[in-house]
Parts: sequence; C-alpha cells; structure tokens
Amino acid sequence: MASPTPELHNNGRNNNPRINLESSPGSLRANNNACLDSRNSPTPLVNNETNSHPTPAPSIFKRAWSKLGIDRTVAALVFKGALAPLIATAIYQSKSVAEIYVNFGYLIIVVSILAVPILPRGKFMMNMSISVLLTCLAMAMVLLGQYAGIKARQNTTPAGALPDIALGYNSSAAAVNAIFLMFNLFGINTLRAARPAFSIPAVGYNIFVLLGFTYGPQMATITSSLRFSKELFYSFLTGQAIGSGVSLLIFPISSRKVFFGEAAGFLQSCRGLLKSQVAFVEALEYSQMECAPHPNTRLASGGVSETDHADDNQTEESENTRLYNQRASSLKASSAALLALAGKLRDDVVFAKREIAFGHFQSNHIHEMHRLFMDILIPIVGFSTITDISERLNYRFCTDTEWTEELDSAAPTQTQGSWRRGESESVEWRELIRPLHASLKPFVQVLDDSILHILILLKFVPNPNKTKSKPKKPTDGAGREGASFNQDIEKGLNPGDIGFGDYLDKTIDSYRAERTENLKTWAADRGLSCIFRDSQERAHLPPNPDQGMDGRHGGSRDSRFSERIHLIFYMEYLMYSISKRILAVVRCAESRATDGTLERRQFIFPSLKTVTKLVKGLIDGEDSNPGIYKTGGVGADVQTVSLGHSLQTPKDPEHLPPKGSWQAFGDRLRVIPKFFGSDPSKFGARVTIASMSIAIMAYLHQTHMFFIEQRVVWGIVIICLGMNPTTGSAVFALITNLGTTVLATVAAFINWYIVGQKTAGIIVFLFLFLMVYFYFLVKYPRFLVAIASGAITHVLIVGYELQVRVEGIKAATSTGQAFYEIYLLAPYRLLAVGGGVIVAYIFTIFPVPITEASVLRRDLGTSLFLLANYVNSTTSTVDNRLQDKEGDMSLPSSPGRRLEKSRQDLLQKQFALQNSMRRNLSFMDWGPNFGGEFPKEMYTLIIDEVQNIINYLAVISFASETFIAARRESPSPVWLSEFAKSRPETSAEAHKTTSLLILLSASIKNGRPLPPYLDVPSDSHLSQQIHGDKADIMTFNNLNEPGFRALAAIKLAQSCMADSLSRIVDPVRELVGEVNFSYQIVDSNE
Repeated sequence: MASPTPELHNNGRNNNPRINLESSPGSLRANNNACLDSRNSPTPLVNNETNSHPTPAPSIFKRAWSKLGIDRTVAALVFKGALAPLIATAIYQSKSVAEIYVNFGYLIIVVSILAVPILPRGKFMMNMSISVLLTCLAMAMVLLGQYAGIKARQNTTPAGALPDIALGYNSSAAAVNAIFLMFNLFGINTLRAARPAFSIPAVGYNIFVLLGFTYGPQMATITSSLRFSKELFYSFLTGQAIGSGVSLLIFPISSRKVFFGEAAGFLQSCRGLLKSQVAFVEALEYSQMECAPHPNTRLASGGVSETDHADDNQTEESENTRLYNQRASSLKASSAALLALAGKLRDDVVFAKREIAFGHFQSNHIHEMHRLFMDILIPIVGFSTITDISERLNYRFCTDTEWTEELDSAAPTQTQGSWRRGESESVEWRELIRPLHASLKPFVQVLDDSILHILILLKFVPNPNKTKSKPKKPTDGAGREGASFNQDIEKGLNPGDIGFGDYLDKTIDSYRAERTENLKTWAADRGLSCIFRDSQERAHLPPNPDQGMDGRHGGSRDSRFSERIHLIFYMEYLMYSISKRILAVVRCAESRATDGTLERRQFIFPSLKTVTKLVKGLIDGEDSNPGIYKTGGVGADVQTVSLGHSLQTPKDPEHLPPKGSWQAFGDRLRVIPKFFGSDPSKFGARVTIASMSIAIMAYLHQTHMFFIEQRVVWGIVIICLGMNPTTGSAVFALITNLGTTVLATVAAFINWYIVGQKTAGIIVFLFLFLMVYFYFLVKYPRFLVAIASGAITHVLIVGYELQVRVEGIKAATSTGQAFYEIYLLAPYRLLAVGGGVIVAYIFTIFPVPITEASVLRRDLGTSLFLLANYVNSTTSTVDNRLQDKEGDMSLPSSPGRRLEKSRQDLLQKQFALQNSMRRNLSFMDWGPNFGGEFPKEMYTLIIDEVQNIINYLAVISFASETFIAARRESPSPVWLSEFAKSRPETSAEAHKTTSLLILLSASIKNGRPLPPYLDVPSDSHLSQQIHGDKADIMTFNNLNEPGFRALAAIKLAQSCMADSLSRIVDPVRELVGEVNFSYQIVDSNE
C-alpha cells in the first residue's frame, strides 16, 4: 500500500526492519534480531523500565561497527560476496589455468561478481539457471554469427589474395557481425524490460555477445573462431561455477530461512503495531476537541472572559496535541513498516515454496502460513486508518466550529451556549473512548502473548518459560514431547503451552460480551436506540442560516455523533477481526506442534504445479488483464454464469471478435506489431541504437583497430548495464555511475601501488576493496548499478594487469589489444566507461525524452482507471454477499471466486503502480526542467488519496465477509434482510464513483479537460444510507450479531472514501482544466 516512512521511536526497530537487498538475507538479519527481543514495541518505555546498573561504554571498534550498521549477517554477506572474485583472481595466477582461458581470465572475476552469490538460495538458483541457459544461447549465437561472417569473408575474397587481404579487414564480415549484434542486443534488452527475472542474467548475455561480435570481424577461419568462442565460453562458465560454489557452500542461506526470518519479523511487527494502536486510542481522547472557539469570543458563566483561562489551558492543550501527533506518527510508521515487510513476504514465499530443502515444513505448510499472515494484515492495517479517520472528523469539527463562530459573532450573548455545547461534545466523546481504551489495553496484552505463543511454537524464538527452569519433559497428552499443557486453567496458561488457543478464544468472547454490554448500557442511559443518527446530512456542510441556534448546531452535532459512534464500532470490529485472525494462526501453530511436524526433518521438493507455474511465468510473464478467466475449467458444466465486460476478454474498438479460423489466425498475427509497439520493445530499440552508436567503430575500416586496442567495448557494456527509460533516473544514473567509476579508478591505483606492486598484496587488497563494494551493495541496494559499474571498472584494471603478469605481453596482445601500464590503462578504462555512461544518458533524452512527468501522468491515469475497476468489483462483491449470490467458492467458475481473483489482481497492480509513481516522484528533482515547475504537490496529494481509497475499499471488502456468516444463521437476522432489500444492485447511484474515476483517468492520461458540471457523489453508495422507518431495525440490541458492527465500519469507510474522492477532483481539475466557455467582464477599477 504505502511505502515505509521514517523510523519509529528509538526502541521500535522491530517494526521497521532494514531490508537491504530485495528479499535478501539482509532482511533475515533484521527480522531475526527482532525475534530475539519479544518485548520491543514502538511505544516509549515507561518510567520504571530502566536499567538498575549502568552499562559500560562500548569500545571505539564496537561504536564504529554499530555506526556502520555491521553485524554478523552483514559481515557474512560482505565476506561471501567478495570471496568469489577473490577465488577467481587467485586461481588465474596458475600457469596451467591461464593457458586455458588465455586473454579472458579477467572475465572470470567479472562473471563471478555478476553471479551475485549473496542472494538467497532459491533466488540464486533461478538466477543462475537463467544465466547458464543464456550463456549457452549466447555461445550458439556467437558461433552462428561468426560462421556467417567467415563465409561472407570467403565469398567476397578473391582466390589467391595476399594474406593481408585474406586475413585483414573485410566489410562483408563486419556487416554480418554488426547485424547479428543488433539483433541480439535488441532481443535481450527487450526481454530484460519485459521480464524482471532476466535483469541480472541479461548483463552477462550482453557482455558475451558484445565481445563475440566486436571481435568477430577479425575471425578469418573456423579454427580461430572456435578457439576464441571456447575461451570466452569457458571463462563465463567458470565464473558462474565459482559463484555457485560460494553461494551454496559458504554461509549458505536458503530462501526458506529468509521467509521464516521475515515471518518472525512480521509477527514481532504486529506486536509492536498493536501496542501503537492502543497508545493512539488513548490519545484519541484529545483528537476531536482541539479546535475550540477563539478565547476572545468565549464567555464563562457569570460573564467572565475566558481569555484568562486560555493561558492556563494552552500548555495542557499543546501537550495533548504533541502527544496525539507523536503517537499518530508512530502508528503510521509502524503500519507502513508492516506493509513493507508484508510485501517482502509476498515476494519471498514464492521462492520458499520452490526450494529443495531438508527441514520441517512442506511447501503447503508455508503457503498456509503465508495465507494466515495475510489474513491478519488487512484488519491490522485497516485499524491503523483511524489516524486518517480521526483527522477527517477533527477537520469537520473545526470547520463546524468556524461556521459557528462566524454566525455567533453577530450575537455575542449566545456564545456562552455555544461554548457549553462544545464542552458537552467533549465529555460525550470521552465517555465513549475512555472505556474502549480501558478494555483494549488488557485485551491487546493477551493478543501480544498469543503472538509470542506462535513464535515459540514455530521455534522462531526460544521459550522463556523453559529457559528459566528445566523440569521433566512434558507431553501434549498424546505421548509426544516438546509441547507442554498446563491443566490448571485457573492459574492461566503461558505462551508456549498447548491449549493457549482455548484461553485466547474465551478471552475474545469475554471481551466482545463486555464491550457489547457497556455500549448497550451507555446507549440506554442516554435514551438511544439506533446506531445511525441524521445519516443523510453531511457533517462538513454549513448549517442553514435560517435555522435557529439550536437547529444550526443540532444537525452537524448529530452527524458528528453518528460518525464517532461508527468510529467506535469500526475499531471494535477490526480489533475483533484481528483477534480472530490471530486465533487462526494460534490454532495452526498448535496443530503443527502436536502433529509431529516440528519433530522430524525430511527432504522437501517443490510440487509439479509449482515448477510448472515457475516455467510458465518465466515464458509468459504475468497476466496483463486482471480478472480474466476462460469460460471452461473446473465446475464450468455445473453452473452457467453471465460475465460482466470486466471479466471477459478486453474488447478491441477496431476489430470485432473473429469469425472463423482465418480471422482467428489474423488475430494472432496482430500480436507482432503489438509487440514492436510495446514499451519493452521501445526500450530495447533505444539500448540497441545507443550501443551501436559506439559499436559501429568495430565495423569500420578506419576505426576497427582503435576499437579493439583501446577496449572501447566496455563502454558499451556500461550502456547496456545502466541505461534508464526516463530522464530523471538517467541523470541520477549519470551522476552516480560517473562518481563510482572515478572512485573505483582511484581505488585501483591504491590497490596496485600500496603494496609495492606485489601480486600477493594486490590480491589481498583487491579482496578488501571488493568487500567495501559489497558492503555498500548490501546497505544501499538503490545504487546497485552504480556499485556494479565501480566494481567492474576496478576489476578490469587490476585483473587485466595481473593477467598480463601471468601470460606475458605477447599473449596478452594476441587479440589486438594494446598493452598499457596501469597508470595509462586506468585512465583509458575510465574514459571508456565514462563515455558509455554519457552516451547512455544522451540516448535517454534523444530523440524524444521520456520524462518522469509523462510517465507519472500516464501511471496516475492508469491507477485511477484500475481504482474505478476496484470500486466496481468491491461494490459487486458487497452486493453478492448481501444477496448470498457468490455461489460455491470452491469452484473457480463461481461469481465469488471470479470477483475475488479480480480484486486480488487489481490490488497487486495498484501496489505496483503506487510504488512506481512514488519512485518517479523521487526522481522528479533529478531531471531537467524547462518552463514552469512540475506540480509535484498536486500529484502527491492525488496519489495519497488514491492510496487512502484503496485502504478503505480493502476494509469494506473485508468487512462484508461477515454478511456471509450472518446470512447462514437460522433464522437470518431481520436487519440484514431489510438492509439487503434496500440496496438495489442496478442502482445508477451505486456506480457514480466508478463513472467519475473513469472520467478523471481519461482526462489525466490524455491531457484533456474535464466535462463541466461534474457530479461528485456525496457517498460512494457501497452501503445504502439508513433513514426513515428502516432505521428502527438498526438498534444497539443487534450489537452481538455477526456483521452488525461491520455495517457501521462499512458506513464509516465509505464516508471517508467519498471525502478522498472529493479531494481528488479539484487537483485534477486544476491540472487539466474544465470545458467552460463562459466569461465574466471584470471592471479594472473595482
């Protein structure tokens, strides 16, 4: 949903784990650290939580390591990453090894770096498998291209030609090799843009074909071509083999271990987030009443001015505000960190299920564990939206207060009553929120113990009860050791004891019954019955000036009262849902502890379905059309479902559906122009053109020797490695790549001369410098390309000089490269790499620059369109659940399953677009800006409100699940039946939001003005307003029935969603304008 915000309080590190590489072992380090301290939370320590004995100051060494963020895991990753190129460098110092690889020994070092041995095993094996396959493909393409070039040379060389002519430059051979190079560069870079899994392997493929086809014109015989290709091929395979050995044998880290570490961190983050939520609920007492009338307009009883009291209360109010803001920021940061960690879990669970391992959990166990964790995510993050809801309600209160002041200023004698009404609202709100906090605090402590119970049973943390004492090994009643069961329920169960789930279940029921009884008593004392009060009037609308004073205040106050009641129900429903989801995880963990799963290890292999999905995903990529299903499949013959347009194949406005086999064949042919017009193809063409602008030197008679002698090919490698699709990221890459290349050149000089040019010392210092590169790679993965450019530059300089020492100058120059001492070679390497970086930037902005602004505008339009689809699918979901029309959810063809899949796909695409848009926003300051400033604030506001709508829609969809259980009760609740009847599925009002979002999307995406007189829905109509006689059935007596609190949660969520929608319309209108030909004549004298 949202990207992580700054870190929390100083002891909240569990909720914001540093994930240094995407789904890398670095995340495991942070999460394992989180698991070791079960009491960490994002709330400040209370006064009595102080150490009784002062701790000694750490040494300078420890302080430095702490400042650099180096721990055991980081040190192991840095060592592991630098070890592979160290081994490659060391083995080449042997003459027997050098004779095999000849002039490409330094490539072994480069390829061992590109293998990225620090990746978890699952990701590494997938990456290495693709790399080896692409290396074999590149070998085949180079052999084919060089063979074609040799044949072209033979066919264009006259018989009996002199050796200088027969073996020298040949334009036909050069042209053939150039064509093969262009074809391969375009293909691999298009594939790299279309399939992210090929990003790293594509770099090796680019290097292979660049070297093969730029040296290709020199190959005059088949024998020389085979010898050259074999040396190149062996160098790549050796580098990959060294990287594989280091990855699998040195500090091996499995993807399953990473997943379990992140799972432990996820649970620990949930513990901290729950504590942050309780702390914020306590601060909510002051969130609704901070906008009191101005002191000079307030009168106390007896006519005494309130100005004197204002000074006394100012300090207390500012302290309350500071506390509220501090806890709100902590809660938002905790929620964002949990979402970021959930994203990592979602990515890594795929690799954990694919991995071959020897352990406890089968892949289906991991899948179930992940599903249960994601079930917790929606309600626990949804609960965190209370920060946004409270700010909206506070804004409405402040707005109403300002209107009250304006109206009351004409009648000062009535301000006393206005002030008393404000005080009455404050007391009313505190009577609601204080008992809720008092009940939540012990209840959340039980939930915290329950999560600790899960961590202990799954062996993510040690059992503190067992470490204190070592009694006789208990059993679980079935004769199995390792699980304890405390039969004395009166004394209570400790986390880690089997049966804790029953205790949690009883606690949940007791909490719900207690809160229901408290609310019923509170409502009865005030003569209240219906949970909806003046529901048709919007709280933020100004009161009617024609009404009396009581009428003016009564309408807005009633609406605020209703919204606050709904906020209480909202929090209670989501906390109850959180507890039920945690209970489900507890049950799962206890079943794993008692069925012997955790007592035995076994070899685990991925299922055939998992492997099939892996291969299919690499070939086809992800489905670009969310929610599209074939009409066949399991259960298709059981029920017939009429699909809406969004669940069918997308329509083509230029073509009707094909009739007959010939038209179907023509439909398939149209895939070809569609492919060449796609964004990945355009990017591949840009990379190819940029590369050939330099590579053309290798195929011209006047420059081909210069190209070989000066090693210009490495400039092209940097183009392929670091070219970016947009101008802002290109400027960022230009600066960082040039900077790291210069630093790497300086480091190469230091590496060579600091040890007096001794080979052994050079290799040792090369290892140390590589550790520095990998340290920055682990800590700052954002600079991956820049760090890789620097490391490759360093290796090319030092590795080549060491290679010449082993094989001699004569062998080193046999391929046409000139030999230079390091003080000349390093600047030449720097110029080649720097030239490649600059050319990559030039062809990013030439001939037509693709700016972040244009990409951001397009993505925002797409996001609004997807949001319209998500709103519509959620509306249909609520309708189906109210009418009990979801069908058999076990059948993939049922309407409920289709809608569920559609919502999930839409949500995943929204997550990707949100991340992309925020990344482009961060690069906006880097790109060149000509003309007026980019309206960054407006785009940020729209993106944030889109994110808010997504959050509320997720809550609405989640809350509507309770209608299914309520429907299946016998008899079905009367309030639910009446509510369902009052909600027509085909109502045009229900789709106003969807229509508006599609209009906004089209205007933003195409840069066209909005139509005039846009009707912004006052409510998103995801649950119909309750009014009139129907309100009589919505009473406090129904509080304990399934789904009743969910109804109020949906009502509040849809109200906030409507507010967010209204906040989107004005910025969009400001950006694109509105069709309006009216005019006004303004007198300049006025």
